Amino acid sequence: MLSLLIIFIMLWNFYIGYNRGIILQAFYFVGILTSLFVASQHYLDLAKKIALWVPYSSPTEGAKMLFFKDINIFELSKVYYAGIAFFVIFLATYAAVRLIGILTHFFPIDYYDNQKANIASGIIASLVIVLVFSIGLSILATVPMESIQTQLHNHFLTRLLIEHCPPVTTMIRNLWITKVL
Repeated sequence: MLSLLIIFIMLWNFYIGYNRGIILQAFYFVGILTSLFVASQHYLDLAKKIALWVPYSSPTEGAKMLFFKDINIFELSKVYYAGIAFFVIFLATYAAVRLIGILTHFFPIDYYDNQKANIASGIIASLVIVLVFSIGLSILATVPMESIQTQLHNHFLTRLLIEHCPPVTTMIRNLWITKVL
């Protein structure tokens, strides 16, 4: 069911991107790259501060992790807080980009309104949502609760987004694990 929901949202984003056009969608894509850069520069400070505000489920006796198996289960809280801080900064920055993107509707941006450009913008929109899903699901994968671990592991698409989404998985492992632990 979760995989179907993800596929539906990806198709919906393709449709939205297709209708936006290549210029606006390219602006949003540059915005998401900028948001990733800003978040990667500032998340460590926030991660230290939110540890007392954001709850984290402590691992229970016999808890098994189906993701991030190479990390000590008692150190996953640091990865979780790094992920939450990264995601909060990422979303705040991207929200600012989206607000600026609203202003582009005042400009004539329909120069490249053809089917190839629209398909390209739909693909870009789908890539953006894949990135967001990969980050969000990776944060959930650090929670040592059997129900969450099982639910994420039982769906092929969620496993793919968490473990095998090449640029995002590498970035997450570098930023949240290598730099934090």
